[in-house]
Amino acid sequence: MATAACGNNSNSDSAAQEIVLGASMMLSGQVNLETIRDGYQWAVDEANAAGGIDVGGAKRTVTLKILDNRGDTSTMVQQVRTLTLTDKATALLGSCCQQNIDVQAQADSLKIPLVMGALPIELLPEGKGYVWDSFQSLGDGAKGFLEVASTAATNKNVVIITTNDAQGESTAEQWKTAATQAGFTVAVKASEPAGTTDYANIITQAKSADAQVLIAAMTPPDCFAMWKQMKALAYAPNLAIGIQCAQTPGWTSLGALGAGTLLQMNWTRTSGLPQADTIVAKFGTKYTNDNDLASVAIGYHEASILLSAITKAGSTDHEKINSALAATDMSSTLGPVKFTANKSATPSFIGQWNADGTISQVWPAQGASPLKPLSGLS
Repeated sequence: MATAACGNNSNSDSAAQEIVLGASMMLSGQVNLETIRDGYQWAVDEANAAGGIDVGGAKRTVTLKILDNRGDTSTMVQQVRTLTLTDKATALLGSCCQQNIDVQAQADSLKIPLVMGALPIELLPEGKGYVWDSFQSLGDGAKGFLEVASTAATNKNVVIITTNDAQGESTAEQWKTAATQAGFTVAVKASEPAGTTDYANIITQAKSADAQVLIAAMTPPDCFAMWKQMKALAYAPNLAIGIQCAQTPGWTSLGALGAGTLLQMNWTRTSGLPQADTIVAKFGTKYTNDNDLASVAIGYHEASILLSAITKAGSTDHEKINSALAATDMSSTLGPVKFTANKSATPSFIGQWNADGTISQVWPAQGASPLKPLSGLS
């Protein structure tokens, strides 16, 4: 059986064999993750410039093979199988968001290690132990946002809108609990299927409840549609955060409408995280805002964790690499990495979109700029 063959690690440990890292990710369509891909490539190029990575005392070159699934889950499933069974990938790297949840079952079934970011650690389902998530925590983001919100002039009435999938429902419950504990009132809580384009009913409810704080956790296209409708229907909360949707590439397509929106971030140029200055120097011309640069940091972080584990394992054997990942204790572009139950929380920051398409860190206080009014919806 193909799965059994993968589980038995048919790729040998020949000293001449290259190390293949595979990924199925969105590089076209509604979301383009070229920023994360650039981070992967940076880590691989860095390793190869040093002669490759040490595997059992022999230097091995690393090849990065990335397939574009165009955001289609069925394509992603087939690509992961191809990378594992045909291309003999040593291990896999992640995509983003819901796709990272979808790919977990494939990696577990094929018994191949997969390191991902771009998925808050609370949203990683319980699996069979082959998938490792090193990224920020929704709980930390909620805490930061609510600390910021407490300093703003609002009536503390909140509207929470998410997608109606498992990821959205989990996010809604976590943020609702955090908001209530922080003294806010959740006046409206709603969920809609991904791909929804009409939010008039929810916006009307929010206006009627005088909800001056908006928490939205949706796909980028859904967020874009809602922000445009809020403007058209004259709903202007005092404070708004787009969880994930404002953090993914493309938010600047809203133009001035997106100005003032808050977002949870895993990295900023003022974060003090390792290699922050290097990322700005190396990629700052190609990517001018911290949102995109943060995704480069995610990619480098994931790849460096995986390359380190392969060296620690001293082998391309999937089980040995998986054991090495469990013992990870290192630091990379998103900070310290040490897994508990296959999850490792990285630091969180709250940023705010500026009118010129840049982002300023507004929390925590170190390196932060003052909170600005939500000008885009005003």
